[in-house]
Amino acid sequence: MNKFQSVYTTLALVTDQFACERIIKSARLIADLSKTELIVLSVMRTGAQTNPAALEHLFSVAKEYSARMTVEFSDNPQSTIVHLIHSNHVINTVTGIPVSEQSILVRMWETLQNISFFTVTERGELHEVLDRKYRREPAGAGL
Repeated sequence: MNKFQSVYTTLALVTDQFACERIIKSARLIADLSKTELIVLSVMRTGAQTNPAALEHLFSVAKEYSARMTVEFSDNPQSTIVHLIHSNHVINTVTGIPVSEQSILVRMWETLQNISFFTVTERGELHEVLDRKYRREPAGAGL
């Protein structure tokens, strides 16, 4: 599917949930528009329980969308993600919606200013993160 040879990469950050399929699909769109390679990463804390069926499903989806998927276990997930971002020349990162301002995602939005971040809602709506400060949606709005 991906015909591009680029030194730059789009990263899809997923967890071990079936619903993360929407993140991979949206990341494929961003990768195609930016003419970048697509990689999918799931980072879980060392010793965490995983959902093997969901991970297997996401590996299949990644393959279907011409992406390479990696699962990492780490005591410092943010450091692991940032290292992968730098070592793979990531310019776009696609994620779900952070649940609080203490989220690793929000900290990365604030510190990695040279990366374009995109979020995907539960309904599959893709949004670029333009305001890098976390703001909770008012009750009944948007999501």
